[in-house]
Amino acid sequence: MATTDKKIQTHIPYGFITALALILIAVILEAVNLNDKPGMQWLGYGIMLVGLILNARAFSKANHADITFGQAFSSGFKASAIMAIVMFAWSFLLPIIFPGIYDRMIEKANAQMQEDSRLSEEQIEQAIALTRKSMGLLVHGGALFGTLIAGLFFSLIAAATAKKNPRPVQLDVPM
Repeated sequence: MATTDKKIQTHIPYGFITALALILIAVILEAVNLNDKPGMQWLGYGIMLVGLILNARAFSKANHADITFGQAFSSGFKASAIMAIVMFAWSFLLPIIFPGIYDRMIEKANAQMQEDSRLSEEQIEQAIALTRKSMGLLVHGGALFGTLIAGLFFSLIAAATAKKNPRPVQLDVPM
């Protein structure tokens, strides 16, 4: 029978802290009207990646580097799941805190479609009407699944950065 020791977990605090940092940055960007500036959407991804790398390193340190790549990845993905839940909840508060944000998103989408010469005016109107009807679903689903998908990839990167020096498994064999 193999002996397995329970690992010290770090994903809960790092998941919550990173999610709060994402929300804080979103609020700041929205408050100073920088959300629509090119490249600003990458800021959230950068914060998420840094949070997951810090989690992976803290997980490794807490367990004296006696971890595997899979364990570091698992810790990162658990932190991502916490972020996804917090961001999903935040997506419901977003239109309350920032009234008119959905309208601004739709205006931006409309402007982008107007620039695309492949779409007729009727197609643009249909797309905008559909977007307006499903805006809440798009935002909530994006917050949940977008965070999980980004978390999946970023957890792989974070796991690769963590120091790993797993001890060999000791087998308890009676003699």
